Amino acid sequence: MNTPNIAVLTFPGNNCETETVRALQNQGFQAEVFLWNRNPQELQTFDGVVLPGGFSFEDRGRSGIVSSQEAIFSTLTEMAKNNTPILGICNGAQMLVESGLILSDSNNIPTIALLDNKRTNAKGEILGTGFYHSYRTLKPVNTKTPFSNFSENIHIPIAHGEGRFTLTPEMEKEVAEKNLIVFTYVNDKGEEDNHYPTNPNGSFKNAAAICNPKGNVVALMPHPERNENGNPVFASLWEYFQNKNTTELNNQTISVTDFTDIIPQQIDPTELTILVRLKITDKTEKTFANTLHEENIKRREKWGFYCDATLSLEEKIQTLSKIITSGELVNLNKQLVVAKIDGKWYDWTNTNEFILSEARFSEENCFIVEAKDDFKGQEKHEHLSHTLPEIPLKSIQYGVCWEVPQSKKEEYISHPLFSSRVGNIIKTF
Repeated sequence: MNTPNIAVLTFPGNNCETETVRALQNQGFQAEVFLWNRNPQELQTFDGVVLPGGFSFEDRGRSGIVSSQEAIFSTLTEMAKNNTPILGICNGAQMLVESGLILSDSNNIPTIALLDNKRTNAKGEILGTGFYHSYRTLKPVNTKTPFSNFSENIHIPIAHGEGRFTLTPEMEKEVAEKNLIVFTYVNDKGEEDNHYPTNPNGSFKNAAAICNPKGNVVALMPHPERNENGNPVFASLWEYFQNKNTTELNNQTISVTDFTDIIPQQIDPTELTILVRLKITDKTEKTFANTLHEENIKRREKWGFYCDATLSLEEKIQTLSKIITSGELVNLNKQLVVAKIDGKWYDWTNTNEFILSEARFSEENCFIVEAKDDFKGQEKHEHLSHTLPEIPLKSIQYGVCWEVPQSKKEEYISHPLFSSRVGNIIKTF
């Protein structure tokens, strides 16, 4: 048998390609870095593909989403259908999830997401969110994939900010019943505990990796390439090729309910809204515009504040003014601010005050993307409650406001680049 040749498919911003090539070569493979803009037909000459970790396209929008829109994923989809082993590690896992190669409906809309980390204790209290790096023990619970045919637990690094495997309720049942979870996080005793520190991100059923129904495509969040403890993952792939004709994969089929059309919610009229736009170039905005070949796209951060409904207009203006000048949410040196208070738009001026004005955009051209689990808003609310206790805030809601051409608004509301059906909700003014 010829030595299997593995492509390490790399996008701008990936940073673990060298370690991944080395880990594969140490097991006897031929392996090389394959750039995302190389001829896709050449990728089909490889026996397997690994997508390495890092921060492709600086994780603009959502981790992995921009890379997943690249043309080479059409080739990768065909290879997956032809049983090619494909492993995504960390950022690579995020790409596989966003592309629909792990779980999706008949329209290739992902029914799974990798969302922001949520570290919770047994009381359900949030101990932390965002990027986290440490070591965790993984237990193989589905050995019928090319990357998990071993029995021992492995202790390997994790380093991610969006590693929480999250599924629709229907898909949770299917994934559990069809054994699509490949590795789980366990403690030193080999036991699953869905709380921190065993589960570092709040992932569904402690999942550290999930595969497609066939079993040949695996999205793995921890990094087996970063130390020798991860060698069993690559040794398993080697054994898979040695025994290719006798290896039994998962080979499951699942029932999927297609997503319905997105019907945006109306933003709460009692919300005090501020929109924040960079004075300098917004790289996420620019990347989205380039990906869609659409010049007329603008991105603004949206902060929504909920206060006592009995506050007067003057009190509401004073409340937002204190928040803005505190510097907790806005950097006035590089950001512009507009606010909507009681249905009217106000500009924040250089003299640190609001003046009534016409909005700098048309509300009809905008839609807002908010997380279903808004940890960012929760964290800011808790923080401001301590730093500005005199401000009468009940809650804060974070989101992103996109201004797009009116003729494309409906299309973009449903476009996966802007939001995850599993993780986000859409609102309009």
